[in-house]
Amino acid sequence: MPGPIADDPLVGRFQVLKSDFLREKANRDDPRAPFYAAMLVADTYEAYYRLADSGPVTVESYKSGPITSHMEIMYARRSGWIQYI
Repeated sequence: MPGPIADDPLVGRFQVLKSDFLREKANRDDPRAPFYAAMLVADTYEAYYRLADSGPVTVESYKSGPITSHMEIMYARRSGWIQYI
């Protein structure tokens, strides 16, 4: 299946491959923690966006600007934490 364009919302089902890692990230004092928590409970991208879309967050170590739920799930997919199923 071809990947989406970077700004397009993802659709369909996904599988978490690194649940322990995501659980640890979800429990950190990090503004992205709700994104990771949403990845752990959602089984579709649509559900993830509903759960995680509280707006962009700012992370001091990321200098390019705010991070959105879409940016973070794309990063999780590229990093092998989740995959399409």
